[in-house]
Amino acid sequence: MILKEFSKYLQENKDKNSVNLLNEWIIERLMRPSLDKVDNILKAELYYAKNDSEKTLIIAKSESGRTLINALYNFALSFEQYKLAKFLHEKKSNDFNK
Repeated sequence: MILKEFSKYLQENKDKNSVNLLNEWIIERLMRPSLDKVDNILKAELYYAKNDSEKTLIIAKSESGRTLINALYNFALSFEQYKLAKFLHEKKSNDFNK
C-alpha cells in the first residue's frame, strides 16, 4: 500500500533522483493532514526534523519505522537502477564511442 503510493509519486517525477524524491514525498505526507491509511502509518512510524539551514532528517520512531524507511530507500534505489538499465538498453554500442 505504501510502496504503491510512493511508486506513483516516482513515476510522476521520473526526471528527478529517486532518493531525493523519497525525502520530499515523506515530508510532504507528514506535513499535510492525514487523508488515508498511508498518511496515518507514516505519521505513526516516522517524523522529521529541520535545522536552521532548512536541511531535513527523517527519523524512525520504532523498529518498524526503521524497517519501513529501509524498504522505501531500497525501493528508491531499485527505481534508479531501473531507470539506468532502461536508458542503457535504448542506447547502441556506437553511442559510447564518441
